[in-house]
Amino acid sequence: MKGSIKKNKQTGKWDFVIDIGKDLITGKRKQKKKRGFKTKKEAEKALTALLNELNEGSYIEPSKQAYSDYMYFWIGIKAHEMSIQTLKAYQSYLKSHISPSLGQVPLSSLTPIHIQSFVGDLRSKELSESTIKRIYNVVNASLNAAAKTELIKKNPASTIEKPKVVAKETVIWKWDEVSSFLDSAMSSPYYVAFLLAVTTGMRQGEVLGLRWRDVDFANECLYVRQTLTHDGKGFKEGAKSKAGSRSVGLDAFTLSALKKQKKQVAECKLKLGIAYTDNDLVICSSNGKPINPRNLLRSFYNLLEKSDLPKIRFHDLRHTHASLMLQQGENIKLISERLGHSSVKITLDTYSHVLPNMQQEASNRLANKLFNG
Repeated sequence: MKGSIKKNKQTGKWDFVIDIGKDLITGKRKQKKKRGFKTKKEAEKALTALLNELNEGSYIEPSKQAYSDYMYFWIGIKAHEMSIQTLKAYQSYLKSHISPSLGQVPLSSLTPIHIQSFVGDLRSKELSESTIKRIYNVVNASLNAAAKTELIKKNPASTIEKPKVVAKETVIWKWDEVSSFLDSAMSSPYYVAFLLAVTTGMRQGEVLGLRWRDVDFANECLYVRQTLTHDGKGFKEGAKSKAGSRSVGLDAFTLSALKKQKKQVAECKLKLGIAYTDNDLVICSSNGKPINPRNLLRSFYNLLEKSDLPKIRFHDLRHTHASLMLQQGENIKLISERLGHSSVKITLDTYSHVLPNMQQEASNRLANKLFNG
């Protein structure tokens, strides 16, 4: 494989041309040309580097495709792997942020500087760091795919300083605060939803997507096999992750509350007849339709406003469940399985704030046995 160098009579600079193989579609010879070198030596150096890449099989023909066009194509390919909510988020990021800043840049011309400047632009819009990180992750994933399919040599987003999210301190309730909340929530139509969040650690979507067929009264457990989407308009089979599809043991109090709930649901179903929409849901409206997550949260925060309890998010009921179980000395592996974490490490990292107190209590218990026994 050879190339030729010659001086351009019109510009006075040096150019080279080289055969880079045949077009797979037309079968015609393909050539690569580079112009505008100040000296013959510069042209020879560039030609030698290109020849080495061709001989080693590492040469990638630069793509002229605009990055936004590639992104639409990539999201289209990935769509079948995503939930409707995730797909909408990706499309929104592309339309509102990615395309206006990076869309017209050719995919092969993107550099780390482009990506770093893009992250800076996102910060100038005063977006939250968590949102900036999510948008960056989409860009990074798309460029990883481009590098893997040899559209580009290297992912330009892989070398920049990645956005970081400083974890907010999690607020959890104490034993008496949980009891106080559940007492005040007893009259709420969403009482069983709040109870399940506290006693099982289920996520909001998991609670609202729970079906009666997934409640096993005989074996005193339930199975997380379906979640309600964030917009409350559909269901997703399985859980947030593969490990999220799980069984969770139930206590006698929660089982009793579920039996009462089942009786109430059956009465509504009988009363409405064919007007009842039977989704087999544990937590549902009087006509059987799923509860809008916003209505659940509105009810939750209204209850908090009327109480003297520390203000927490609904998701913090899950954190409260895990922390209280840790405090009472339950096995960390068991807790991790109840929460649907893919590894014990995630559980330990998430609830490390609880561990120092547990260490001290364990030391005191050992000392009491040793010296006061």
